Amino acid sequence: MNQSPWFSEKNAVAGLLAGFFGGLALGWLFSSSLFVNNSVKVVSNAFDSGKDDPEDDLSFEPGCSDTEGEYKMVLVVRNDLKMGKGKVAAQCSHATLGCFQKACEQTPDAVDTWFSGGQAKVVCKCESADDLEELRRQAKRKGLTTCLIRDAGRTQIEPGSKTVLGIGPGLYLT
Repeated sequence: MNQSPWFSEKNAVAGLLAGFFGGLALGWLFSSSLFVNNSVKVVSNAFDSGKDDPEDDLSFEPGCSDTEGEYKMVLVVRNDLKMGKGKVAAQCSHATLGCFQKACEQTPDAVDTWFSGGQAKVVCKCESADDLEELRRQAKRKGLTTCLIRDAGRTQIEPGSKTVLGIGPGLYLT
């Protein structure tokens, strides 16, 4: 009996082609919506929009699909605390995650739009805890999600200090 070896040039080429096309097919399947869903889904929408006060300085509104603008999250950092850059980054991260978690329950449509639009964030500063509280009141009157971060006090500042206010995501009217 004369048998050809199983590892031959013909078998190697056939194996490479089968692997290549099989990989393409699997890649297409896993990237299609059959297996992957890239949108954020929340079951309930507990959002209750309030009436806008024309005297408010905030130019954000809760999600409206028929209004032109961009969805953004605003992070307001207290400048008077003189936090280091790393501390500010950590506090802003806490505020971002806190707002995101609350907004998923309160305004899931706004979160979906914000998330699919690149999760735009604006960071600005204020000079006192009183300023932070006033901005929080204005945002709540407009029906926006807010998250006020208080520091644990293990590193640079006093325990319980209000460091960052997260607002949104909400529709920034242009």
